[in-house]
Amino acid sequence: MGETMMRRFIAVPAVLCALAAAGCRSAGPGPAPSSDFRSSDRIVFVHYFNWFKTPDVGGSWRNWEWKGNGPQHDPERVLANGRRDIASVYYPLIGPYDSSRPEVFEYHMLTAIAARIDGFFIDWYGIPSEEEKGFGPLLDMAARVGFKMCVCFEDKAMFGYHYKVQTRADAVRNAISNLNYIIETHGKHPAYLRIDGRPVVINFSWSEPADTVKPKADGFSAAEYAEILSEVRKKHPICFIHDYHAHIRESYWDVSDNVYPWLDVNGEALDRFYNEAAQRRRAGRIQFVTSLVYPGFDNTGVWGWGDGPFVTPREDGAFYARSWEKALSNDASFVQIATWNDFGEGATLEPALDYGYQYLEMTESYAARLKGVPSDGGAGLRIPAAIYRERQALAADPPADPKAAADRRARLDRRIQLFLAGRYREAQESAP
Repeated sequence: MGETMMRRFIAVPAVLCALAAAGCRSAGPGPAPSSDFRSSDRIVFVHYFNWFKTPDVGGSWRNWEWKGNGPQHDPERVLANGRRDIASVYYPLIGPYDSSRPEVFEYHMLTAIAARIDGFFIDWYGIPSEEEKGFGPLLDMAARVGFKMCVCFEDKAMFGYHYKVQTRADAVRNAISNLNYIIETHGKHPAYLRIDGRPVVINFSWSEPADTVKPKADGFSAAEYAEILSEVRKKHPICFIHDYHAHIRESYWDVSDNVYPWLDVNGEALDRFYNEAAQRRRAGRIQFVTSLVYPGFDNTGVWGWGDGPFVTPREDGAFYARSWEKALSNDASFVQIATWNDFGEGATLEPALDYGYQYLEMTESYAARLKGVPSDGGAGLRIPAAIYRERQALAADPPADPKAAADRRARLDRRIQLFLAGRYREAQESAP
């Protein structure tokens, strides 16, 4: 067992320690450590969206519908195949869900753990956003199952998405305030991602159509980020990782701790990124190489956000395989995956009726290679969905006897304990 893998079992929940004391040894990936990662570790994170709503929980549909230009999608309408008319080319295995339901993100995290994913990046749109409101419960669940979370800072939100700032100086001050808030509110949580003791924030830059600031730009300039991060670091340590886009013409390498490529960086541009990353690592200017892998892209469901669809075919997994091989061949140690559940853009790993567990089985295999451990063939991937269905059944039709209901919940908790200990066969056999 490699050093990184060993660290995954250092600070597991107490109940898992009890299992180990009883002579049970984990056969699966197990939970991620509650301790910090080091820059020498090999890490897999996936972008995650907690912005979905359903009428029964959130009062309305959100991000499952499309009412802009192009074909319309209304989840209230049930299609001939029995599926709701959602704005996506793929359909989640559990159907359209509300992101605020604990059983939903428990299912997501457990499934990700079985695929050797270490944590989720949450696309974060500022202090007053719905994404921020839901972040605390996600962190608490992550801590319970030994998972990690991290903010993906959508810097366009600092201009016009939530804050109606009038000048770029106002937007800079807004970014400083929001980054300080992230670190002060979430950065010390045991489930928040830290590398070498520093809370990690990754950035995503893209222009916002409703931007109130002139002149408009694709996020903050390198000079503006130098000012922002200088001010934040007066109060807090931070590991800030900026995105590398084909449309961004200036370099953010020297003002950030690291840089990662996005989906629009391919071919020669991606080779240039990896070459520069390797040079900077050899020179000691960065401590690790980041990468981005993804299974494909298809935003037909939202009609390219009204501008016509863009499609990168999945090729039945071949595109995803090439993406991973590129990252591994360039010695990337921090692998980002886009995405878990961006159904609108069709870049999803989450189990779906259309492709099942194909991409998570591939993820488990490649993540095992990255971490230098044997693959288990995705042996635990299907157990979390069964646990989710049992939680749904218990909520819909609870036993009249309170003791019987408590016993069923206890059996579910025990099943999760077995799962997190890598005792997949026992977790499967313990199903009601």
